[in-house]
Amino acid sequence: MGTWRPLDLALVSYAVLASLLLLAGLAKGIPGCGRQLLANAVVLVVALAVTRWSRDTTRVLPTFLRFCYVPLLYLVFYHQIEVIWPILRAVSMDAGLARMEWRLFHVQPSLAFSVALPFPWLSELFCFAYFAYYLFAPVVFFTVLSRRGYLAAERIVLATSLCFFSCYAIFWLFPAVGPHYFFPPHLGPQLYDGYIFNHLLFFLTSSGEIRAGAFPSSHVAVALLLTLLARRDAPVLFLPLALITALMLPAVVYLRAHYLVDVPAGILVGILAFAITNSTRPAGAR
Repeated sequence: MGTWRPLDLALVSYAVLASLLLLAGLAKGIPGCGRQLLANAVVLVVALAVTRWSRDTTRVLPTFLRFCYVPLLYLVFYHQIEVIWPILRAVSMDAGLARMEWRLFHVQPSLAFSVALPFPWLSELFCFAYFAYYLFAPVVFFTVLSRRGYLAAERIVLATSLCFFSCYAIFWLFPAVGPHYFFPPHLGPQLYDGYIFNHLLFFLTSSGEIRAGAFPSSHVAVALLLTLLARRDAPVLFLPLALITALMLPAVVYLRAHYLVDVPAGILVGILAFAITNSTRPAGAR
């Protein structure tokens, strides 16, 4: 596999760019920058160790790790977004997004939607879709790996990583904390109505969400990207993923995770990510 593949280069490029911004934040005295710089240094050491361990082997474990270690680091980069964006912006975009939606709809959709349809079964359905999103990447990856092999699976991880990293960079430039932080009670995700998936979703979001990352909706962008990738490389998954993605479009607004304008922005990013990564597939790739 060699020392550096496109997936490794994508990870290292993002980590270096984020580290440069964190250095600027450290110079400004912004809290948390030093700790996140240390985290990125660890990420780069891990990347170097994994690539060196797997560069000259065809053994299963190092080969598998080479193709899946980058997604294991998404959470590290996600949580440092709320440290990076104050380096570039004094305040978030939430007030502007809320004003835009009021002028467009004369209501706040993220507040009015669940009030207009206060049905536990509907909330449960939307919680299921939101929760299922977290399974998209591993399900598509392992399905493509088992049916098409390592190179096809690597393209899935590369496209997904580029989409995530692009969303993260947009979050730096256009930060929005999201409705469940911006509107009262400003406490972040709360336990939604429902039966089972509301509890499962709250378990993930109560400690995993950050005050950033609303615009565009990366949930929508990545879910749409993986649905389109499944249509190309794992058709058996296309219909269920498409149905869940369709449910996610209203779900992220109903559950107050996103403003309504975040949804079309996420759709645009997902389509662009698919178009770009699909047009740069290696010659002869199926």
